Amino acid sequence: MVFVTGATGLIGGYLLLELSKRGKRIRAMKRSNSSLEPIQELFREFSTLQKFNEIEWVEIDLLDIPSLSVSLQGIKTIFHTAGCVGFDDREKELIRQINVEGTENLVNLAISEKIPEFVYISSIAVLDEVPGERSIDENSKFDTEKMHSEYAISKKKGEMAVWRGSQEGLKVLVVYPSVVIGSLDGKRASEKIFQLASRKKMFATEGITGYVDVRDVAFCMAELAGKEIWNQGFIITSEDKSYTEIFNFLRDKWELDLVKSLSESKLKFIQKISQISRLFGGPYMSRASYHALSGKAKYSNRKIKETISRNFIPVEEALTFHAEKWRRLQS
Repeated sequence: MVFVTGATGLIGGYLLLELSKRGKRIRAMKRSNSSLEPIQELFREFSTLQKFNEIEWVEIDLLDIPSLSVSLQGIKTIFHTAGCVGFDDREKELIRQINVEGTENLVNLAISEKIPEFVYISSIAVLDEVPGERSIDENSKFDTEKMHSEYAISKKKGEMAVWRGSQEGLKVLVVYPSVVIGSLDGKRASEKIFQLASRKKMFATEGITGYVDVRDVAFCMAELAGKEIWNQGFIITSEDKSYTEIFNFLRDKWELDLVKSLSESKLKFIQKISQISRLFGGPYMSRASYHALSGKAKYSNRKIKETISRNFIPVEEALTFHAEKWRRLQS
């Protein structure tokens, strides 16, 4: 039996779908205030409700160690997709609790309960460019001298707990998804890209990053674990695109005016003004967010493609598919 955390989230939901297709017996974790309806609808759309009904759901918190221990009985593989995605320093404590303490608890229990396999969702946010290298790959490191968001720091600390687990006998797999394109119920953080693109007027930077369809992320996690490929890390990404390219593609499909380019100097001005806004509880852009929006990082998917021969869904195809679903959900 496999155990999936964050099972009502975007990646977690699609992972449940992928694992169920492979005939896995699944125990899935949800929070008390999480609804199962979006996941049920996902199974209705892509699979069968019978598969959804076969999932065993447990309502627990990653910080509740006794209940978590009980829920892990009889588990062979943990897929840890739960996490708090936030880029506001004001959410520092919540991000730390979920992404660091929660992961440490899960790793410690996996070791004590003798659960052999642990799959962890990290992030490309923990991989930094190496001077002289054309793209970021799995050999890239977390540069402590660079500015990072609280989210990136927390994911790195969580990842360190996972690698520590590997030294104590756990077979671990760490995946680094790029920006995930997906659709679930129209309310997820990853779906905000469609909300932003639908505005009457909008600005975007020429910053570049990697993008990947959530279906590819779920497939790669299940496939790597299924092939028993352990104690390695894999970047999961399809293509590198600028924010302007992404938003203009969507806006062109929706017959909206193309975005207005936001220069790096203007972005820097906005970031400084936001520090004043922050004092009054208003919108805030951290320095880490500024660097992410203005950076031009490029990512290599060579290792994952060579390992499982995956042809990734092109970004424009992913945007088209999930944008159409997102718009249906808005109507």
